[in-house]
Amino acid sequence: MLSDVGLPRSEFLTALLTFNLGVELGQLSVITLAYLLVGLWWRNKPWYHQRIVRPLSILIAAVGCYWTVERVFG
Repeated sequence: MLSDVGLPRSEFLTALLTFNLGVELGQLSVITLAYLLVGLWWRNKPWYHQRIVRPLSILIAAVGCYWTVERVFG
């Protein structure tokens, strides 16, 4: 993907590392924001794990499995 945007070969490793760092920081930002908006306020509610944590965890796992199969076999 990064080679398609026209980066010079000499900068490929730097671009790859900074791209991955940016993606990881973006993911951490989204997770932190979600935790602050939802998890922090509702974590002690008895229904929180049953109605929020488990279904979202299953959804995230399903999407991850789909992407893995898609990238390995697709």
